[in-house]
Amino acid sequence: MRATDTGLNGRVARLLTSEPTDDAGWPADLPAGTTEVVIVEDTPSPTATLKVQTSGNAAPKSVRVRFDQLAVRDAFVEG
Repeated sequence: MRATDTGLNGRVARLLTSEPTDDAGWPADLPAGTTEVVIVEDTPSPTATLKVQTSGNAAPKSVRVRFDQLAVRDAFVEG
């Protein structure tokens, strides 16, 4: 993912680290074992973070995570 990417709202992203942080290096405080999140902003902020929310069976929680600690899953394309 790049800092200039747009259209990210609602996309599923995989965490690239087991201890994601915000722009200041503080822990994102996601539930233990969280590996995927849903992005709830369209583009990274000026501080290089994205607001994300837990997905699946995890208790709903929104946090800010550095964009370079996320990998957006591409939709499956046939052909």
